Parts: sequence; structure tokens; C-alpha cells
Amino acid sequence: MFAAYGNIKSLKLLKNDIGQFGFVCYDDPQGVNKEYGPECAQKAIDGLNGKEMGGELKLYVRAAMKKSDRELEKKRETLRYKTSKKRCNLYVKNFPGQWTTDDLTNLFKQFGQIENIKLEKGKNGSFAFVCFKQPDSAALAK
Repeated sequence: MFAAYGNIKSLKLLKNDIGQFGFVCYDDPQGVNKEYGPECAQKAIDGLNGKEMGGELKLYVRAAMKKSDRELEKKRETLRYKTSKKRCNLYVKNFPGQWTTDDLTNLFKQFGQIENIKLEKGKNGSFAFVCFKQPDSAALAK
């Protein structure tokens, strides 16, 4: 699959708890063109990333990164996700104590698609977090 994008110098396949992954290194067979490897790698990323691998599996192809860079990127993505959810998540209180998640779903579904509802029952009454898929749905419900 990756050979279609250039001369492979090395290929390493590994397996962990999450699944399989690998590293492909391209190199100019003549050793003259220093841009050969990066160009081939970019062509492979462009051509193979997101390719369906049967069923719901899609190939994830990107440039290799140092562990520290991957961890930094992971933190940024987590922060971006949490920030986006702040605009979608509503805190709700002062509803009847006997209400269930289904009651809350029926009340809020008219404003948009709900991602999840977390209902908490405490000594001082019940409260919930209603998380919508889209920020504008949360704004409309508010």
C-alpha cells in the first residue's frame, strides 16, 4: 500500500493494547535527493489518510512526531475539546426531584440533538448537565 508512494527504506509494524501501528521511512534509492523522503511521505499522507479499511475502520496516516510533541498536541486537542463542550453543556436545577434522564431528554430534545445527560441527585435537590452536540442548540435551550 505504501510502496505506491515511493521507495521504502524501512518499515516497522507494532501492536499494542489499542491496535496496530507502524512507521514507514522513504529514501531516495540514489541517495541524491534529500527532499525525496519528505515528498513521498506527504504523498502517502494525502493519499492514504482516512482510507476505509473495511467496516468502520479508517486508516490514520500522519507524519511521525517525537513523543514530547505528541503529548503536547494531545493536551492541545483535549483542551480544544473541553472548551468546545463548555459552550454545549448546560447546568440545570430546580426541576422536580422525581424526574429521570428521560424526562430531561423529553424537555430538552426540542432544542437540538443531545449528546448526553448526567443527572445527579443530592441532599439539596437534583441537578443535571445537559450536553448538546452543537453550541447553538445549547444557546437556544438556555
